[in-house]
Amino acid sequence: MDTQAVHGTGFFSSLSVSLLPDATLIQLKRSDTRRLYLSQQADGWVLGDKPSSVASTQDNHVINPLSVDNGVLYPMRRSGRVLTVADPDTGERLLVGTSLLDDGGILSMRRGQGYDVWPTLEGVVIAARDPDVSLIAVPSGLLLNRDGQKFEDDGQAVYANDVDLKWLDLQDLPDRELLKRYQTRLLNAADSQPAERFTQRINAARAALSMGAFKEARGILAVALRDDPEEIGRPEVRFLTAATDLLCGTPENASALEGPWPEQQRRALQLWRALYLEALDQSDERSIHRLVLDLNRLRAYPQHLRDVLLPIAAEAIARHGATADLSALNTLPDEPAYRFARALAAHRSGQVDRAYNALTALSESRDISIAEKATEAKIGIDRERGKSSAEQTVKALDELVLDARLAGREKTLRLMQAEAYIQDKQWQKAADIIDLGAPPSGSSHYSTQRHRLMLQALTGIAEEGSQDLSKAQQLRNAALLKAHLPTLPASQDRAALLAAYGEIVLALGLPNEASQAISDAIPSLENPAAKAAAGAALAQAQLARQQLPSALDALAETENPDLPQELVARRDILRARIALASGDRLKGLSILKNTPTSDARLLSAQIFENQNEWSAAANELHIVANEEIHPEGPLPLSQQDLALRLASDASRAGDKTALQWISERIGSRRLDETHSRLFTLLGQNPDNDARLRDNDTQ
Repeated sequence: MDTQAVHGTGFFSSLSVSLLPDATLIQLKRSDTRRLYLSQQADGWVLGDKPSSVASTQDNHVINPLSVDNGVLYPMRRSGRVLTVADPDTGERLLVGTSLLDDGGILSMRRGQGYDVWPTLEGVVIAARDPDVSLIAVPSGLLLNRDGQKFEDDGQAVYANDVDLKWLDLQDLPDRELLKRYQTRLLNAADSQPAERFTQRINAARAALSMGAFKEARGILAVALRDDPEEIGRPEVRFLTAATDLLCGTPENASALEGPWPEQQRRALQLWRALYLEALDQSDERSIHRLVLDLNRLRAYPQHLRDVLLPIAAEAIARHGATADLSALNTLPDEPAYRFARALAAHRSGQVDRAYNALTALSESRDISIAEKATEAKIGIDRERGKSSAEQTVKALDELVLDARLAGREKTLRLMQAEAYIQDKQWQKAADIIDLGAPPSGSSHYSTQRHRLMLQALTGIAEEGSQDLSKAQQLRNAALLKAHLPTLPASQDRAALLAAYGEIVLALGLPNEASQAISDAIPSLENPAAKAAAGAALAQAQLARQQLPSALDALAETENPDLPQELVARRDILRARIALASGDRLKGLSILKNTPTSDARLLSAQIFENQNEWSAAANELHIVANEEIHPEGPLPLSQQDLALRLASDASRAGDKTALQWISERIGSRRLDETHSRLFTLLGQNPDNDARLRDNDTQ
């Protein structure tokens, strides 16, 4: 290396360079407590006292040691050479294992028999007091051993950081030793003096945690904090309490895992934060990626924790991880829980047949939880392939209810049934099954999914509005929305549902309730079009209540220059109606004249009809009929009504041209009995050969 270009000033003024036979050693003695940041770029590495702008230091890789047959492995994607240098302070031998990629480093100092592992930003540094301790590069990373053989460790070199070593006090010991340790600590807590009692109780709780007695640990912590509540302010106690709640299956009590935490602990706590988010069904790709980076750390946990947490992490990666992260599951043992996760990953990767075959085998597992989840996933694949309808899917899942209940997954199964109904747009059934099978219970592990599905169901109901629905169905929809709106948190979605509820009850003839609901919704609506539509509905409700100034205010307060033309026309028609209700006929007609839509022309025709101005009314209806009554095809009732109305007004106006036109437009197409009879009375039935009568006869 050309060392002439390596120099530093200020914080880096103590930088020195030494040329070794096969490497270049750059040393920096820090004169203050500022942190150093190391990041890899395409053409090298950058060392600085500020975080890199292109990489997040909070999501760096972490090296998590693994106990293997011939020593301790520090996994890396591409390890570099191992250098031997002297500690500049003590002169002791330092084994420096380098990395060619940003595989991360060791989070905290750990002490082993005959050696220490130093904290690093990248790579591994071993301070070897025992001359038999060596560090060698292997294809899978760096291997620490003693004289080429595996050595017994005290357990501290297995875990990743002080969070695991000190805060949780994890020990990978035989069950008999774990139980003995727990009993000893319980006795110590019982015999302790008041000044030492809290510490001894915490030690007993940690021992219970290591042996998998999570509820016992939580009970000990509860007693300890009841007597010394101020101790919850200590970060290690707060973390231990939250981690225990998570392991006890009550993540709603583990919100402390979200932080904030001191910066030096934050990276080490990301694993537990990711597990917490998964328990609440709030994972994202970043938190799942954290689980991927820390899989080896979880694999190194004591068996009682590993058997609980590693399957959760594996399933989370399989369900929610990025495609690039799914391959990490291939390194897990060949056990049912991990085979299930790999089957889910195969399904997401498009290997549907492979996934289905694996799930079929797992559905016969003796582990009822695995068997139930595998069968659920199979039913889901059948639904995706179109082999079963929504009703068949729900029935198949019903047959799993007992197993799901025994496995503690009944609520999850009910939500899967609701999702099948939602995909089939059976909104009412979806909402009913969510209410009956998965009632709300605070921040439980399924509450986020429940909220998402219920919101979908309610939104589907709201979008149905009142069109083509019977009054009974409208009443059911209104009742369902009214029952659920108070339980929804304030949001854009809730405001939109509240406005939709107002429009439904307005259609049911309840303008007072509609006005209240829509008025409450409008301030929370941020989308200009949604706010303007709600303003139009509120104006319509106020018009129905004969509150004309309030109706105009509703339109004025929700005005926006960039609204869709259809919405502008709807609001203009309302202004015309308000003008007419105020007695200003000319203003109403003027507004409608400048609103070239069918609804505006129909309203103009109605005004002319009320004044017996049949020619003007027929002219407006003729324009609308030309647009809406097609020359061919069946005639729905709305078009038959329009045709009859035009024929009636044209007949009264003596407009033979319009009568002839509507007769030819209808042609030989069949009308229903009532419309056909009325056309006959007008002499315009297309099924007979009658001629147009003269104006006097008509």
